[in-house]
Amino acid sequence: MAWPEISIEDFPPERDDEPSSLRQDIIDELSDHFACALNRELLKNPDEQIAKQRVIQNFGDPIKIARQLWLDAMKEKIMSQRIMTGISVLMAVCGVIVVGMVWSMMKESQAFNTRMMAQMTEIANRPVPEVQTESAAGEMNQVSFQLVQGKQGGKPAIGFTGELTKRGENIDVFKLDAVSNDEGVMDFGKLPWGKYSLNIKSPWDEHYYSELTVLPGRNYSQTIVCPSAAPVEVPVRFEVQWPNDLKSDDWLLLCDFRPRPYHRGMSALSRKIGVENWIRSYPGDGKWDYPMACLINQENQENQVFRCPLDQNRLFQNLDIDKLEAKQSINMIEGDQYLLPVMYLLKKQDLSELSRLEPHQTERISPYLVLHHDRKFTSELYSNRINLQSGGFGGGSGSFNPTTMIVAQHKIAALRTAAGKNNPIQFANGIQFSKLLKFTAAKDHDNVWRIKLPELSQLKIPEGTKPVEANGSGGGLF
Repeated sequence: MAWPEISIEDFPPERDDEPSSLRQDIIDELSDHFACALNRELLKNPDEQIAKQRVIQNFGDPIKIARQLWLDAMKEKIMSQRIMTGISVLMAVCGVIVVGMVWSMMKESQAFNTRMMAQMTEIANRPVPEVQTESAAGEMNQVSFQLVQGKQGGKPAIGFTGELTKRGENIDVFKLDAVSNDEGVMDFGKLPWGKYSLNIKSPWDEHYYSELTVLPGRNYSQTIVCPSAAPVEVPVRFEVQWPNDLKSDDWLLLCDFRPRPYHRGMSALSRKIGVENWIRSYPGDGKWDYPMACLINQENQENQVFRCPLDQNRLFQNLDIDKLEAKQSINMIEGDQYLLPVMYLLKKQDLSELSRLEPHQTERISPYLVLHHDRKFTSELYSNRINLQSGGFGGGSGSFNPTTMIVAQHKIAALRTAAGKNNPIQFANGIQFSKLLKFTAAKDHDNVWRIKLPELSQLKIPEGTKPVEANGSGGGLF
């Protein structure tokens, strides 16, 4: 048998793309090489077995060499096939992913189309609003108000009177009156659309004001919270913090709570009922029996309060301190805001000439020189023209003037005398606070009205202080 012994079965399994003569060509070439090598070895050593061993040692196992030669010959085709297989698998995976994405997009498109169809169906089923014509705009609208006591859902407010005024051109203006019935309903009937003003009055003369707009084709209804009873008197105590140089039983503080004019009219007492503001105007006949002015002193280091009587015109009048009754507290009508635009620092002896605080119109009025609270400006204040608002340094039309304290003229004269004739220091008659003092008198509350008076040294006019021209805010004294 030929050596080396190599057969076709020693190769790897046959492949379809393998050349038909590849294996035999490898066997023939390999056998030829081994035969030549064996002949060379036999020339060196006649022993055939030893010669074969040396050939195998030099070349290696012929079967392994045959397989390696076959693999080298088929390597390119095998790698090409593997690459194609990998590409095919990758293409298949990509195809699956693309199919999945297309399917997902189709499902989303179907869901979107379903939602769109549902919305279009809903829009199609909506009632079509009627186009308003001139006849519809001219239709009448029901206007009514539900009045309740004390809070939302409270008992009906019965017997309240209301006045509804149509606003607009003169030819369109009219007024209607109505009274709340046993169910608290104030019905003004059917009215044309437009802007209206409403004024509701309680049986005890408290007022509620509002403005409203009735729209075309719509009825108007509103719930209004009303007071359940008239305001009552409540006790009020004063706590005045006196400066050291005024801690004497001989001094009095006159607090003036009388109504004052401002850009909207006259000040008035008001109280909140729910979210509604109810106003009680001061009567013009002077019959409202409550202390519009109070006197406070410091008897035995404790504050006492006196009611300050006014004349029939609600002006200050001369008083006798011995005829006034001192109390620890004084009764005031319920109110959310008692405004104190001015107060006077007096001696008890000044009460006998108290009417001079407000001279008669025929008398010449001397103004007070008042320092601004930051002591950089001065202004003149006329006692017969004290307003809540002015164009002076107290503020414009959108804010209230601060409270002003006026000191009796003889005290200012004493301060100037103590400073010496040749001393350039000048003293003002009064000084403004940083804000308008406001107080509340509420039922079931401890109503303590606290006032801190400035030191009289604050009346010194610093150098460089600028005068501000008075503009109708006024004052004048002894």
